[in-house]
Amino acid sequence: MKRLRIIISTVFIVIILINFFYYRNLYNKQISYITTLLNRQAQIVGLSVDDVDNSFISDLNEINFTEDFGAFFEDPYLKARVTEKMKLFISTYQDFVTGIRFFDNNRNEFSLKHDEMGGEWLEQTFVLHVQGEIKEKEQLVRTNRRFEYYLPVIKNNVTVGNIVVTVDYQRYFEEIFSDFNLKDYQWQWVITDSGYIIYDNKEVSVQYLGIDDIVTELINGTNGNLVHKASVNGENKTIISSFYSTQLLQRSIALVFSVHTDFFQKYIIRNSFLIVISTLLLILLIIWFFQKYIKSQEEENLRLSNLERMLFRLIEEMSVGVVIYDRQRRILKANKIAASFYSYSGEEEMNGQIYPEAAVTTAGNYFARNLGSGFNPEQFVIIPGQSGETILYKHSIPLVFMGQEATMEILSDVTMLEEARKNEAKANEAKSEFLARMSYEIRTPLNEIIGATDLINQHKLPDDVRSIVDLLRKSTEILLNIINDILDFSKIETGKLVLEEMPFNFREEIRYYSELLSTHIAGKDIVFSSVIDSNIPESIIADPIRLRQILTNLLVHSVTNTEKGEIRLLCHAGAAENGIVTLDFELLDTGRSFDEASLNKIFGSSLNPESRALKSSDESALGTIIARQLIELMGGTLSVESPSGLSGDSGTKILFSIRVFSNDRIVKEINLNKIRSFSDIKTLIITSQHNRDEEIINLYHQLHLNISVTSFHKMITEQIKQSLKTPGEAYNLIVIIDEKKFDGFEVAKHIWEQGLSQKVIIQMISSNDKKGNYQRSLTMGIDSYLVKPLESLKLTGSLQECFPYLEIQTTTPDDISSIKRDIEILIVEDNKMNLKILGTMLESLGYSFDAVENGYEGFLKAKNKHYDLIFMDLFMPEMDGFEASRRIIETDKTVLIAAFTADNLPETRRKAELSGIREFISKPVRIEELKRLFLKYFKAK
Repeated sequence: MKRLRIIISTVFIVIILINFFYYRNLYNKQISYITTLLNRQAQIVGLSVDDVDNSFISDLNEINFTEDFGAFFEDPYLKARVTEKMKLFISTYQDFVTGIRFFDNNRNEFSLKHDEMGGEWLEQTFVLHVQGEIKEKEQLVRTNRRFEYYLPVIKNNVTVGNIVVTVDYQRYFEEIFSDFNLKDYQWQWVITDSGYIIYDNKEVSVQYLGIDDIVTELINGTNGNLVHKASVNGENKTIISSFYSTQLLQRSIALVFSVHTDFFQKYIIRNSFLIVISTLLLILLIIWFFQKYIKSQEEENLRLSNLERMLFRLIEEMSVGVVIYDRQRRILKANKIAASFYSYSGEEEMNGQIYPEAAVTTAGNYFARNLGSGFNPEQFVIIPGQSGETILYKHSIPLVFMGQEATMEILSDVTMLEEARKNEAKANEAKSEFLARMSYEIRTPLNEIIGATDLINQHKLPDDVRSIVDLLRKSTEILLNIINDILDFSKIETGKLVLEEMPFNFREEIRYYSELLSTHIAGKDIVFSSVIDSNIPESIIADPIRLRQILTNLLVHSVTNTEKGEIRLLCHAGAAENGIVTLDFELLDTGRSFDEASLNKIFGSSLNPESRALKSSDESALGTIIARQLIELMGGTLSVESPSGLSGDSGTKILFSIRVFSNDRIVKEINLNKIRSFSDIKTLIITSQHNRDEEIINLYHQLHLNISVTSFHKMITEQIKQSLKTPGEAYNLIVIIDEKKFDGFEVAKHIWEQGLSQKVIIQMISSNDKKGNYQRSLTMGIDSYLVKPLESLKLTGSLQECFPYLEIQTTTPDDISSIKRDIEILIVEDNKMNLKILGTMLESLGYSFDAVENGYEGFLKAKNKHYDLIFMDLFMPEMDGFEASRRIIETDKTVLIAAFTADNLPETRRKAELSGIREFISKPVRIEELKRLFLKYFKAK
């Protein structure tokens, strides 16, 4: 405590000294500032007096020397002119001059001044009784409070009179000092070179000491300042005075600005006293808080000590690994489990070791993707061991440990979770593979039945036989739809279903559904109606196939459970933001009503063997569940109510929504009505600098477009601009090739930023299609977004949409007269029924063919003979269709290979394309598909 008192006393003395030196320095700075201010004020007024003195004498001499004062009293015109000049002179110096008069050596006198009110001029001309004394030189004569300045008037070297100007110094000084007089604080006074004070605006009596110094400086004509004493009402005070030496009408004077110093002293002493007292009180308050803080700190230290012991015990007892390390990754603390992870015999061995920094590995990326959402690859540590890898999930927490910054990592062993996930993934993969293979196996005989019924229907049949064949065909197609539902359900469950993005006419789709439903309600007393809000965009971007599947499945459910009454479909636009439109649907019927449990089974998210949806003929099996899952994939929701509200307590009301993109496009500033043929379309194809897509370029060549090909460079927009300036040379169509290593959207952005997107039609052909690309293309003014592989018919359709005035002669699938007849065809198919069906269809079209039963035989056949067209089954013994196609393409690149298979999965299509297969014909094959294939590739020239 004694030490604390010494500290406090020392602090007190230091504060006093600091305050003393601080305020002394502040006082000196204030004196310096005031002195500088007074100097500046004295200089401003002094310069003003200098100007008045110079101009006063100059203006007066100008009147004297430019006029003939000898004739003043004789010539009235001269008198009037000189009088006006005198009035101007008095007005100019009205704060200094009170009047002016002129008298000559003939006792004549003229006087001019303002009246007492200052509004009128008083002029007097009279004859003196006694001749006034005429001054031969300029003189300043004092009369009472005023002075008179005499200026001799000389004519023919003889002084004939005097101009006398009466001036009032007091009034003049009051005026020029009026802006600077602060009464008790600052005042001004004027002293002559004889030490006589001629003006002082201090309202009390002042006796100045030390004015000899000012007089000396005045005689020398210099300016300055000094600190001196003055007796103010008999009280001695220290003042600061700044003076400016000048002359006024041949009289040397010093203009003095003075201020009291005791004002600053009192202010500083008062403030310093308050601050010192406040500081002392603050010190006492700090001491009190300090003592209180010490006491609480001792209690806190005790509590922290207990918490530290508890923390160490928790670390030891935790069922996860714990490692605490400092900023240099030196281990400060670890528990037994962490030591076992890193193969240490005990946690003591880990203390002081460098904690290894886990790098981001491929395995870490894998676990972050597959163990669920919200994980980073850096959070996984893989430690190899003799019995296999140990997978640790780590969570880092920054903390202060033992007084230094540290990090605590909690290590959880997730090896068992990963093994369980792998087993589940394998099971799901096996389930999906099983469903896909089973669907393929089931499709094959169904395809044979459908193909056989098509062939039978080509013959004349009795009506009862034809009805049986139609029933067989319809039943087979129902089975195919069930298989498709199973496949869709499997894809959704495993996350493999990908939604397409393409534009389509929404109202036309609804019209199609209405027509489709009419076939389902035939024979039933059901009225169907649909109402579509007018504010829904005409064209939208979504997956029309999946939207059609949703509506079809839900409408089939309503039809199945409604024997008579009404089915109503309502649709209106919901919220719209950033081009995304929410479509809200209501589907109401007057059929059966369901309880909540039944609705959960019909529209629930999972299936079980007890579900009535699987075993009751009055419900819709997988269709409604798939519809709900597709709605959720499209960003919407589904809810169901029963009854529907249309008719009493019957019916079901299905409310669902989906999110789509608006297909509003940028209006183009192009005149398209002159483009009537493909050759009229002047086209610029922009490709990568490293890769020209000859396949795409050839498609445009085949359509006979007027094309130019260039690789992308920064001046490409200048090339387009120059073409637009030249009539007949302007590009109508810009084609951008988008690839994985060449971002076509950057090219489109460059064209957009240069303001060219509105002036040309833009197509983008992408081999790097990603979700959201179509919407991006709309925002950049791209008119047509196409995805490879690109067929000629699809390209032609796109060009017709972009150039609506094209005159193209189209050929219908039924018009096969233009197809070449000399086509060499090979069928590679191991199923004799499929071979029979396809062969019969080809023969009906007038074509012969060769046939083999496996891929290897097909390869040998194609090696020894040139074929124009090969129908290739994909799954065959000895050699599958993929390998056979690769080998055939190596020997003959001109042959067209068309896959002929029931496996329509996207991954199968991609694998087929990589094998050189250009067309894909799904089983069951329709004769119309064969006609389109021949028209596309084998049309006679």
